[in-house]
Parts: sequence; structure tokens; C-alpha cells
Amino acid sequence: MPAEVLVMCSACGRPQTAARRRCAFCNAVLPEAPLPPQAPASPPPPRTAPLALDLGNGRGLSMDAERLTFQGRSGSPPVEVAWTRVRRLEWRTRPYVEALGLLAFALLGLWAPTQAIRIMALAAGVVGVLLAALYRHQGLTVEVEDGARLQWPLGMALRGSAREARLEAARVALLEAGRARGVPVSGPDA
Repeated sequence: MPAEVLVMCSACGRPQTAARRRCAFCNAVLPEAPLPPQAPASPPPPRTAPLALDLGNGRGLSMDAERLTFQGRSGSPPVEVAWTRVRRLEWRTRPYVEALGLLAFALLGLWAPTQAIRIMALAAGVVGVLLAALYRHQGLTVEVEDGARLQWPLGMALRGSAREARLEAARVALLEAGRARGVPVSGPDA
């Protein structure tokens, strides 16, 4: 709390606050007094280009100058985190390894009684390998000031697709916004 500066009225001699222009008692003009220095204003938050990314199935990621918002699924409330609470961002990209579970069908097909089942099992294994090679999971981890880590799954994208391009644009925007605020950002090409 700043200290109050007092001046003496030159007409009646009573102390007055320097913020007033006239004496409260005799209405005489008060002499000029140096006011205490004002605390410097905090710098405005960096300008951030707003981002609104539709992730499909009612999910979304958005960012503005004050907050990050993630909508996990339609009908659920969005999770909002103020930029002032964010301590670290981590963008994760990984292959769709769950699809490799289809290789189990290829192995079981080795003991299949008919040729048609063996071919179908082999095809399932090939599809699993292709899915693992062509799709990638994207996710964002937001670490807030109390150490909590929020895991936001952003979904899968086919390599080279328009969806992957939108996710890449969101990653670049988050990287720039985080760096402008001094928030460490890790992940691919961070």
C-alpha cells in the first residue's frame, strides 16, 4: 500500500492529503507536493494469435491471450488453464502402436485349418503394420504451477493429411505462444 503524502494548507495550517487540490477546511488552494513514485505497470501479456482447433467427436483445443482451453468430449465442460498458471508444455507424437495387435491374428493364422483363413489373418497383420506406420497419435501435456500435469489427447492423424497439417499449425502456434511467455515447450522440433 503506498504511503499517503500530506501537505500543510498555507491559509489555515491544517494537514491535507496531497491528492486534494483545495483545503477541506478553508477551501484554499493547496501548495504542490511531490507525489510518491508509482510502481511500474506490469508489461502487457504477449500478443497471441487466437487458435481454435476442431479435433472431431466434439473435442477441441483453443488458445487466446489469457488461456488455453481443451474440450475433451461433447457434453463435458471444457478445461481452461490461464497462461499465468502454465509452467511447461509438452507436445507428444507417437506411432499408432496399438494397431500392431492385429499381428496376433497373423500368428494365429499360421495354425488355421483353411487357406482362406490364413490369407485373412495375414491381411489383418499387414493392415496392422500399415496403420502403425501411417498414423500418429498427438497429445499435449500442460504442467501447471502446483505441479499437476494435464494430459490432453488430441487424437490420431494420417501422415501428410489435412488433419496433421492443422495439428502441426497448432503445435507451432503453441510453441510461439509459450516462448513469448517464457514457458518451456518440449516435444518434436521444440
